Amino acid sequence: MALLKRLYFDAYLVIYALYAYFNKGIAYSYLSEALLILGLLLILSQLRSYAFAWDRRMAILLLFLVLTAGYMVRGVMQHYSLKDVVRDSVMFNYILFAFIIYFFKDELPRFCKGLFKIYKWYPLVICICFLLSSYVPSFRELKLFGDFSIFHYKFGDMGVHLLVATLFLLNGYIKLPRRFLIANYLLIAYAFLIASSYSRSGMVSFVAGVGVFFLFTANMELKQRMKYYLKLSPVIILLALPLYLSTNLEENFQGRKLGIGQLKENVTSIFSSNSDNGSLSDNKVWRLVWWAKIIDYTFLGEYFLQGKGLGMSLAMDDDIVGTDDSLRSPHSFHLTVLARFGVPLFFIWLYWVYLHGIRIRRKQQSPFLLVLMSCFVAFIVNASFDVYLEGPMGAFPFWTIVGLTYACEAFGIKLADDTGETQAQTSNA
Repeated sequence: MALLKRLYFDAYLVIYALYAYFNKGIAYSYLSEALLILGLLLILSQLRSYAFAWDRRMAILLLFLVLTAGYMVRGVMQHYSLKDVVRDSVMFNYILFAFIIYFFKDELPRFCKGLFKIYKWYPLVICICFLLSSYVPSFRELKLFGDFSIFHYKFGDMGVHLLVATLFLLNGYIKLPRRFLIANYLLIAYAFLIASSYSRSGMVSFVAGVGVFFLFTANMELKQRMKYYLKLSPVIILLALPLYLSTNLEENFQGRKLGIGQLKENVTSIFSSNSDNGSLSDNKVWRLVWWAKIIDYTFLGEYFLQGKGLGMSLAMDDDIVGTDDSLRSPHSFHLTVLARFGVPLFFIWLYWVYLHGIRIRRKQQSPFLLVLMSCFVAFIVNASFDVYLEGPMGAFPFWTIVGLTYACEAFGIKLADDTGETQAQTSNA
């Protein structure tokens, strides 16, 4: 059993890396779902030794899991296909990854080191992938799972992963020689420019995560270093521009493309509705119209208590023009919860977000937990404006980070200051 647990531990990190590096290109491999099922079986086989911290946050997560099971039964009884019901239910069923992290309670320092190694190489892997897809057509069209290229990315997701890599790097958890450290920041700037060209939510989530960390960190030396990096950021971006402008990516379905003009449009459209780019304005309008419709039939309509449930495409059921069954959710996890589960569970979800997020204000917060909480902010920001936590590309890393946060709190596993070296202090759970 010890060997099986060790193999599962290694598989968890490898699959996490695949989802981080290849995003939507790996989603239809169903590796995350297989990992989740195997993790549950391992927990059941060692239930006597399994332990997790019980508080209001974990109680709410367990409530989501129980209610989702009930909603799955409801969806099947309403004659929706089992495939669609299961597909919609995973928005909360992926919570189980947070419980699986407790299974690694004796291996948490090693698990953290594994994450650091994944994000150490993240900027370089992303750079190589984009350059390959730019100049080698056979790589651009390479498909391993489903109808998506292996290099098919959701750029909002990329902004969040860049944020995680940046915070790990800033805090010294990723160790690099000085020349490679500078190169890594250039690659992060390059990838950030690409993500910001295609996704406003990716841009905002990155900035929000860095901003929250800067606001709450008690490490004044690190704050001064971040201010220094901010002053250098125009130079870093300028150095990354040639690589950015030489990248040849296609215009996406929303009409966005690489270029300085697109970056300018994306930034200005966040603060103003008077954008010259019609696709950006139209994208904002149809979301607001859909969100207003959801609020109307839940807060003021017949779906107040129970929501619409699972199994149907919300886009088609809500008569959103110009959509097909591939778009099932309203580009906001919070509004998806409201539409499918009703007002009471919507407020319970917001209460859980509050309970988790408010801990970032703790004065005695360990540096590593502050990093994880700042990552949580970035995840939530991106999930507020994109279909993110509804699928494995976002939910798998999100609930892993949430579970790691809880496990570190429960078992006293922490990282020593900003040195990046792990040490374990095991307390009673």
